[in-house]
Order: sequence, then C-alpha cells, then structure tokens
Amino acid sequence: MRLLICLSAVPVIAIGAVLALHNYREVTLGSAQRAGNAIMRLDLQFRHDTDRLRSALETIGHMDLTPDQIVHALRLMETISGQRYCFLSVLDDEGKPIQSVSPQGRGCAEVGALSTPTDVHSTLLEAVQTSGGPGEGGAFLRITVPAGFLALPEAHGYLMGILQISRQRAYLGSASGWQVFAEDDNPIQAWLLMHNGQLLPVCSDCGWQSPPSSIVHELKNALENSERSIITLPTGLGGYALGAIAGGADILVSTQRTSMESDALHTMILQIVGLVLLLVIGLVAVTLAANIVLIGPLRRLTYSVQKWQMEGIFDARITRSMPLELQRLGQAFTRATRRLSRHEARLKKAMAHKQLLMKEVHHRVKNNLQIVASLLNLQANQIEHPEVRAEFALARDRIRALATLHRTLYVEDALNSLNMSAFLKELCEQTLHIAGESESGRITLDVISDSFWMDPDQAVPLALIVTEIITNSIKYAFPDGQKGTIFVRLHRSHGQLTLQVGDNGVGCAWEDPPVHQGIGLKLIHAFARQLKATLIYQGEGGVQYTLVMRLPENPSEIKK
Repeated sequence: MRLLICLSAVPVIAIGAVLALHNYREVTLGSAQRAGNAIMRLDLQFRHDTDRLRSALETIGHMDLTPDQIVHALRLMETISGQRYCFLSVLDDEGKPIQSVSPQGRGCAEVGALSTPTDVHSTLLEAVQTSGGPGEGGAFLRITVPAGFLALPEAHGYLMGILQISRQRAYLGSASGWQVFAEDDNPIQAWLLMHNGQLLPVCSDCGWQSPPSSIVHELKNALENSERSIITLPTGLGGYALGAIAGGADILVSTQRTSMESDALHTMILQIVGLVLLLVIGLVAVTLAANIVLIGPLRRLTYSVQKWQMEGIFDARITRSMPLELQRLGQAFTRATRRLSRHEARLKKAMAHKQLLMKEVHHRVKNNLQIVASLLNLQANQIEHPEVRAEFALARDRIRALATLHRTLYVEDALNSLNMSAFLKELCEQTLHIAGESESGRITLDVISDSFWMDPDQAVPLALIVTEIITNSIKYAFPDGQKGTIFVRLHRSHGQLTLQVGDNGVGCAWEDPPVHQGIGLKLIHAFARQLKATLIYQGEGGVQYTLVMRLPENPSEIKK
C-alpha cells in the first residue's frame, strides 16, 4: 500500500522536475542570448566606424589631389573625427608609405609598418594584429583603398586607414558606441578570435581571464557548421556567444548571470524544495491515514482468519470498528465459516459412521470366515479318507488366514492399511498353532519384518503365499519327528518389497521345468502373478522361496 501511494506521487514529482529544468534552461539561455545581443551591437559599432573610414578614404582617393594635399586632407579628417582613427597613410603603387598621419601618443606606427597588399583593385577590409607596449598591442582593422595622384600623371597608389579594436578600460567606459561594456546590470567580456586562433581581449588592460579552450573550440566548430552568423552556448554561470564582425574576424562574448537571474534561480530552487516537502508531508499523512483506516483493520482481519485456520474460531466482533466495506467482508466471511463448520461437522459425522460401518464389516467378515473355517474343520473330522481330510484342512487354513487379516484390520483401527510387522507375526504363529506344533517345540518360528503399512489388496495375496509355504514346510520339511526352524523375512527398501520364506528341513528336488504342480504351488504362482512379483525357489539344504515386487513409496500409506 505504501508503495502504491509513493508511486502515485511520481508523476507530480516528475512534472515539477521538468518545470524546474525548463526554468533553469530559460535562465541560462537568457545569459547566452544577452551575449549574442552584445555581439550584434559591437558588430554594428565596428561597421559604423569602418564605413565612415572607408567612405572618407574613397572620397579623398578620387579627388585627384597631390600627395601633400591628400595628407592635408587626412589630417583634416582625423581632426574632425576626434582622433578616432589610429593610423592614416599614403602608399605608392608598390605599397611603400609616402606620408602618414598618426595621432600623438597612439603608437600605431608598428601596425602601419606591416606589409601591405599590392594590386588592390577595390576597397580591402581586413583584420590584423601586432604586439607592442601598453596601448600598442592588440587587434586592428585595416582598410586599403586604391587612389590616383595628380602630381604624378597616370600614377596610382593607395590610401590606408587603421582602426584600433582593442581599447583601454577608460575608453570603453566613456566613448560613444561602446556603452555595452559600461552596463552595470549586464557585465560582459569580449575577445577577438583572430585567423590564427589567438584570443585578443577587446579591453587591453582589464585583465580578463580567457575562456576555456574547450568552449572556444566547441563554439568555433558550431559556427563553421551552422548557417547562422552567431552561435550561443549557455553555461551554469552565464553564457557565451561567437559571431563574425567586419573585417572577417570573430568576436567571442562572455556574460555573467545577473543578480535578477540568480534570484530567480534561487526562488525556483526554493519552490522545488517546498513542493518536495509538501509532497513528503502529504505522503506521510496519507500513509498514516491509510494505516489507520485500511492497513490496520486488514491486519486484524488477517490475524482473525489465521486464527480461524488454526483453531477453527473466527471472532466477527473485530470488524465492528472497521470501515463499512470491511464490515461487510467480515460478515460474509462469518457466514461462510459457519457454513463450513456445519459442513465439516456433517463430514466428520459421516466419516465416523463410515469407519464404524467398515469396522463392523471387517468384524462380520472375520466372524463369518471363522464360522466357515469351523464348519470345514467339523466336516473334515467326519471324513475318513486322509487325503480328502488334508484338503479340507488346507482350505480351512487359507480361510483362517483371511480371517486373521480382517481381525487385524478391526483391532488396529486402520481400515485402509495394514501393519505388516504385527500381521505377519500373528499369521505365522496362528498357522503353526492350527497345525498343532506350537506347544510341542519341535518346530520353531523365526519371523523378522520391517515395520511399514501396506494396502489390504496387496496384503491378502502375500498372506496366502506365506500360509501356503509355512503349511508345506510343517508337513514335509521335518519328517519322522525331526526338529527345525521355519523363517520368514520381509524387507522394504526404495519402493521394493522382498519376501523370503523357507526352512532348514530335508529340502526338495524340483523338476526343471516343473511338470506336475500341486494346488499349493499353483496358488503361490497365481498370487505372485497377481502381485506382479518375481518368484524364485530352491530346495537344497531346505526349501526357500524368494519373492520380489515393486511397492511404490506412498507416504499416505506409511505410518511410523
């Protein structure tokens, strides 16, 4: 029951977990989205600056001015722009500088000394980088524009302008167009990802820690394999975004989770914890209520049923304080147990009556067999012919053997099985007593039998076989008043029954194969076939019969 109650809460917990995960993803995606928005704002600023510089250079380059006039125009353009540009230069047709303009203190000469492309037929925009001292190293955008010079007829050259991308903290915090780095509620960090894979921070003196190389590699591969211009990657502490800017360089932006997002995450965690606590409290309350209302009464009802099984007594009063359904169940069970008790009483009475009738039947059969044996004995006394009198005596002995079996069944009070140890001993002693040899001491009995129980249908043929063999031994084994012993062995093992009956008398010469058999030997063979047994006999040094038969192990027939 507790397991079912717990399982019923699984869907609620699963829904809560899914909602919590969705909210968490939304928070992390928000940080990554802000990084992507920062890339678009920076890209607009870079394109604005480069478009202004490109337009100015193309205009001056097509004015047919002398190199000195061009330099004067470049100085005027730099002054008007508020020294926005890092380096301006006039180049000849071989790309060698003729004159240059550089604001004081900017230190961009090293960038201007980089090798310039030749055979440029249109405006060329490219990202370059160089190393230098503070304020000089970093990333730059270089614009090269073809130009014609009036002082040199039919001579052509180039105009070159350089914009510095990497800036100092003070410039980023105050210059127009770079306000994205000055927002307190959205702190970001940015790096230029150059063609050679080097990361150059946009802020040259901020000391930003470069992002892990695994994140950079993942973003770069995603950008190369995607059709989008900006790729975002949410993380547990914020988000990353990578996108292209003017000049073919890529910019990598990192954002941190804002205080509002952190508070929202904490609130979400508290809500989940509260939901789980409520569920646990609800489960405990439902479990206790179910234990009081349902499980406890069921246990008491189960105990009463077990007590009824052991003692036959069912206390229906325990259901009075139970729920209505259990009360009805207890009432139905009470009615069923009463009917079962009445039916069981009738069955016991019928069984006792049946056993009484069976005992009476065995008793009457035993008495009738004894009467028949007495009548045969009286009739034999009236017969003068010795052989006929002997046949009557044999018939009497066989009938008395059956009477002994029924008397044993009656006395032992076992109507369906027979104790072979007691029965066999009594049968042998009775056979010897009827023959008149029990008091003379001339013939002794040696009976040894395992104690086990046997079905009467199998015990009757076995008893008649024993009677026939013992009777023959009394008559023929000890002539002229000789003394001897008749032995009987009955052994049961692993479902096999072995009977050995014999004597130590004069023995007998058997015909092989036997041609003439007396009625006794015929009966022995007939009973052995009835038992599906194997019969072996020998006559040297006394007669011995060995009978072996299968007797399946049936615990219901064996009483120990």
